Amino acid sequence: MDPTVQIALYGVAGTAVAALAGVAGAVFGPLLTARQSVQLATNSRLRELRHALYLKALAYVEDVEARLDRISEPMADHQGFASTVATRGDITAELRLLAESDVLDAWIKLVDADVGLAYRENHDHTLRVGNLVGGDDPMVKDVVKAVADFRQAVRRVVGSDDSR
Repeated sequence: MDPTVQIALYGVAGTAVAALAGVAGAVFGPLLTARQSVQLATNSRLRELRHALYLKALAYVEDVEARLDRISEPMADHQGFASTVATRGDITAELRLLAESDVLDAWIKLVDADVGLAYRENHDHTLRVGNLVGGDDPMVKDVVKAVADFRQAVRRVVGSDDSR
């Protein structure tokens, strides 16, 4: 084969490969961009759902702390508290569905500690109003630690890891 023809064929083949790459980029580029946009929107929506759920769980934690104050602080408001947040069961179910594992683990430990203290409060009759326990009571300490650990886990996952 004549070297001139051979060089021309290489040129045509190179141009054809470049044209195919251009067409592939024109076809697949928008598809990849659209896929990435959908993934970003999904991640954004999941983040919004998680943040709303964490706020709901933290509101429940405020109720737990109000009960702790009621049973351990002599000057606390003994009227009790009336939660306007979702139930512990509802929050637990949502956390099982949406939360990162660290947050869910911290929540489960908080629930376990709180349920133990609530059982003692309701059945032991040593934690009734007027029969206060100190902050050094082991069950109270467990709940206080679980509350702090839960708050810290939430702060870590939402990106505000400063202590307050």
